[in-house]
Amino acid sequence: MTDLAQPVDSALALAKLERKTKRLSIWALIFFIVLLIVIASAGAGGFVFWKKAKALDAVQKDLVFSLFITDINHSTDFVVPQVNTIQFLRRGYSLTFDTVKYTQEGLFLSGTLGNGTELYLNSLAVNFVARPYPYKIREKFDKQTFPWWSDEWNIGSGQTNVGMLGPGTSMPFSVSIPNVKQTADSIQIAVSFSGERYSYLK
Repeated sequence: MTDLAQPVDSALALAKLERKTKRLSIWALIFFIVLLIVIASAGAGGFVFWKKAKALDAVQKDLVFSLFITDINHSTDFVVPQVNTIQFLRRGYSLTFDTVKYTQEGLFLSGTLGNGTELYLNSLAVNFVARPYPYKIREKFDKQTFPWWSDEWNIGSGQTNVGMLGPGTSMPFSVSIPNVKQTADSIQIAVSFSGERYSYLK
């Protein structure tokens, strides 16, 4: 004689199923909350990392720009368009403007170039390049891929032939720099020599 299966109490089975479903729902909710916390933590960590990386990038760009300015100031002679003021160049030379005039052709400069050395300079040409101050071209500098001054940033340039400049003497000069207008923005003028030949005082 075989045993007959006991009838299943549907109410009891339904209660067990509800408990299991409830447990699964609680675990699913806990898993979802933990997942949200992990995602939020990762997002916060990523945001902090991004902010630090951005700040570090800004500091690095500031340092590169500062070194760029230091290098320019170390390797270039600058004068300001100001009359009756002796402005000293590197290597013992000086420059004094007696006329600074803005014209339709640009900036007209005249004055004297002094030689405080014991060298004779022959075939001397003096170059004048009007530039904005470096802080005015910061955005352009940040966009370029080379760490030096671009000639595209120059406002204008001019050259004058002085010829011979003896030791302890001064020579007059005059030059016009085109494209320079009188504005509220200050400019600086880079001065350089070219074509000169040197000889010592005997």
